Amino acid sequence: MLSSFELIKFIASFSILIVMMYALYYYLNRLNKNLSLGGKDIQILETKILGKNRSICLAKVKGVLMLFACDESGIKVLKEWEEDG
Repeated sequence: MLSSFELIKFIASFSILIVMMYALYYYLNRLNKNLSLGGKDIQILETKILGKNRSICLAKVKGVLMLFACDESGIKVLKEWEEDG
């Protein structure tokens, strides 16, 4: 059986561990948000799954709309057009 001092020491250690894990989680989320907000020239407008490992993606890159096909062999540009307006 644990003595009361060992129990308090265990609870304190466990609490510090939980606080450190939460701080790491918070820091990584903030870092991810800062990295993803950096690029405003590329926007993924829509993605549709067509089947296993196959999809199409509509993206806007610096005002140009692009339709991509994604499959096992890679990514191909299907169509590209200037945005109206």
